[in-house]
Amino acid sequence: MISWLSENAGMTGLLFFFGVFCGIAIWAYRPGMKDKLESHKNIPLRGDEA
Repeated sequence: MISWLSENAGMTGLLFFFGVFCGIAIWAYRPGMKDKLESHKNIPLRGDEA
């Protein structure tokens, strides 16, 4: 198992990180997150009212 992993480390890493990226994207853009994202979109602009 270790020898196969070391021989195919590039492809294994690529598939692993692509899977992680897809998982994070699906988690972030699921329908239940819309309200939370709407409330967070203006965070950088808050506190500038002078």
